[in-house]
Amino acid sequence: TWHLVKDKTAAEFTDLGEFMLKNIALPVRVLIAGRGGGSGASPSAPLAAISPAFSPQKAPPKGPPAIAVLPFAGNGGERDVGYMADGIAEDIIYGLSNTRWLSVIAKSSSFQFRDDSLGTRVIGNALGARYIVSGTLTRNGGQIRLNTSLADTSNGRLVWSQRFDRDLVDIFKLRDQIGSEIVSMLDKEVDRAEQARTFQVPWESLETWQLVRRGRWHMNRRTRGDTEIALDFFEKAYREDPNSSAVLNELAWWYFWRAWLRFGDSDDLDKVQQYARKALLMDSLDARPHAHLGVIDIMRGQPRAAIEHLKEALHINPSFAFARSAMGSAKLLLGDAADAIPFFLDTERLSPFDLYRFHNLGELAVAYSFVENWPAVIATADRSLNLSPGYFYARYLKIGALMRSGRADEARRELAIFETRHPDFSEQRVRWIPFADKSANEFLIANFELARSAT
Repeated sequence: TWHLVKDKTAAEFTDLGEFMLKNIALPVRVLIAGRGGGSGASPSAPLAAISPAFSPQKAPPKGPPAIAVLPFAGNGGERDVGYMADGIAEDIIYGLSNTRWLSVIAKSSSFQFRDDSLGTRVIGNALGARYIVSGTLTRNGGQIRLNTSLADTSNGRLVWSQRFDRDLVDIFKLRDQIGSEIVSMLDKEVDRAEQARTFQVPWESLETWQLVRRGRWHMNRRTRGDTEIALDFFEKAYREDPNSSAVLNELAWWYFWRAWLRFGDSDDLDKVQQYARKALLMDSLDARPHAHLGVIDIMRGQPRAAIEHLKEALHINPSFAFARSAMGSAKLLLGDAADAIPFFLDTERLSPFDLYRFHNLGELAVAYSFVENWPAVIATADRSLNLSPGYFYARYLKIGALMRSGRADEARRELAIFETRHPDFSEQRVRWIPFADKSANEFLIANFELARSAT
């Protein structure tokens, strides 16, 4: 019908692509007719008339999922609100493209769907996207409110939603902050959804990228058994595709995590370096290998060299929370505690639900120790311990801060818990931390020893 009338009518057609329809063996191209003549009428009305009986399903694409960011709606009728709404959506598209593992639909395609009344399933099918990001921006005097959400187009379900309330001061700084926060959260939410999706696929049928997501699911459980299972998945993915930067980065992360648990095991660090350098050869615009090379330098006691790698990682992906935290750690080791604190706080803002957040909070507690903000040390260490009660460093710092605050009774109670949880603890663990100035190690040890001498 379209071929017959396309040049003989004033109607404008929206091409939704090919669909697999019930009882029809071959894909059928679906187009929606709207009014012509530049009236700007939405094609949603014809669709609404047939939608009860029309439920097209595209054949699921193979490979990693794609995500589309629709233009955000600017409510309130003010022109600057519309500009800001579009600007934030553009920042999110740019930021997501820097995560590398996720395919992002180009703005020129996704911004055609300014009216989302077609629904996430139809828009997702039209764009070839498994996930759709949408939002609305409202201005009220000197404040703005952004409501944004992530939907799974395969089932129409809402995966994630968030409201951001901010004071309208510096528009460009505000855009950067909100955009980077949303990018970081979307990256993790899509990753989590894809991890869960792999359990719908038999083990033997998993593709390389699905093996990586399944391995990440086990890594995030943070048990010894799950960590070993995760390595099995990553190694199988490596055998399937030894040149995949996604696989190489996961192997680098796995060995870095084990090296951290083993206080800088040199063999593991060598493997991190091996996989990270190969990942860079495969994709030089991926921030993750630069960050991995940076944390290797940190663990080898070379924080100045680490900063160069981490600067490159943050240049590529400013929303990369892991790289920001590592940059804070590098500055901390160099004795720049005051400069390190903003990096740890940025990490908290960018990744408030990160499974490894306990470590970033522990580093923040160290920084507060060096500026002798003892109430902040205690509060931050408590937040770290709430996430990981067995993290020795956070409790170690808390005990020292309690003693420096004159709260000896509380410090003794915490010391009893510490000695029960860590019966084999040696102060060598703290001496191992590669501060450029070893008086920093002595400072932390002296704080802790005040509690021991008071028992």
